[in-house]
Formats: sequence, structure tokens, C-alpha cells
Amino acid sequence: MSRENPFRLAVKPIWRDMDALRHVNNAVYLTYLENSREAWWKSVVGEYDMFPFTLARIEIDYRSAATWRDDLTVSLWVSRVGTTSFDLTYEIDAPEGRRCADAKSVLVMMNPGHTATVAIEGELRKRLTGA
Repeated sequence: MSRENPFRLAVKPIWRDMDALRHVNNAVYLTYLENSREAWWKSVVGEYDMFPFTLARIEIDYRSAATWRDDLTVSLWVSRVGTTSFDLTYEIDAPEGRRCADAKSVLVMMNPGHTATVAIEGELRKRLTGA
């Protein structure tokens, strides 16, 4: 997956996602990103029991308000692969290409007990880099 060929997930906001101004609350975007990350990871590795990574950092730039009437699309792709971490870049768009938010997360690969980092190697590195 790349910016030119991202993973996409459709998101339909519901009434409870709204804030007092009747648009999607800024904190709810984190859930949209998490849901897209989960669906993307399943597309990369298939079935799994738990994430083998932890979220180390996330940043969001809000561009325009989304409402419960918008059919949103979250697009994401791997934008960097390091030794033990990788970055995902996201775009959240409303109909007609209106950008609602841009985001980026840093994910760190962890051992099964989530007590130490592990290197990104072999088949996983190939899948993340598209090589």
C-alpha cells in the first residue's frame, strides 16, 4: 500500500459521535483511525489475536467538520518503516473529496508480552514496504 494505492475503509458517523456543535467530536477521529488500523492490519496478516505493536504517537490536523450525514472514507498507507517502528499516514475524506482530517501514527513492534521492542524483519518488512 502506498499513497497512490492506499487501504480504504468506509466510516459512517452516528449520532453519538457528534458534539454540541453537531459535528464529529475531535476525539472520535481517534476511533476512526483505530478501526481503520485494525482493518488494515487484518488485510496485511490475516486473522490475529492481538496487535503485535503499540501506538507510540499520533497527530491529527483537522481540516473541515464532518457530520453524522457524511459517508467518510479513511485512507491509510505505510509511510515509513524503521528498525522497530513504522508510520501510518491517514486521510479522512467526506463526499466529493472534502478533506476532514490528516493524521499520522507511529507504531512500535513489540514482543508477545509487550515488554520489549522487536525488529521488523523478513516477511513482515516485505509486506510493510511493499517490496
